[in-house]
Amino acid sequence: MLCGEGRVRKPNLSEWADVAQVVSAIAVVISLLYVGYQIRANTSQVRAANRQELVNRSHSASLSFAENPELSAVLTKVAAGESISSTEQRQFSYVVRAVLYDAQEAFLLNREGGLDAGYWATRSALISVYLAEPPAREAYEVMKSRGLLDRDFVLWVDHVIGPDKP
Repeated sequence: MLCGEGRVRKPNLSEWADVAQVVSAIAVVISLLYVGYQIRANTSQVRAANRQELVNRSHSASLSFAENPELSAVLTKVAAGESISSTEQRQFSYVVRAVLYDAQEAFLLNREGGLDAGYWATRSALISVYLAEPPAREAYEVMKSRGLLDRDFVLWVDHVIGPDKP
């Protein structure tokens, strides 16, 4: 800084403190922007990992259903609307249980923001398809009555399938 006689005056301690505060404020803003970017990137990675885990589980379950001729026959009967024996009903209820637990996990992840909306839409549609079959609806009602499903998930499923639906 220039003084009246052309000499340079050194900034005093108070002026240095003001400069330090400005630099500090800029550093905090930059840090916050970086943390926001990192959180957004991490959220995206977590959603992708959750989606992949659900896909892997569904793939594994579908493959095991397909590779089991006895269970495949039960699934075929149910899809054709044929009657099934009590043993077959029990087998089918285990399939429904696996699907419901998978869907419940997706429901909970979606509620917590751990799934993207598009993927959740496909998972939620899956429940309607499975529970359209009377044996699946019966298996769901048993699980619900025994308290084996999350309360909020049950409320959501009951809303989706509605009382009038078969």
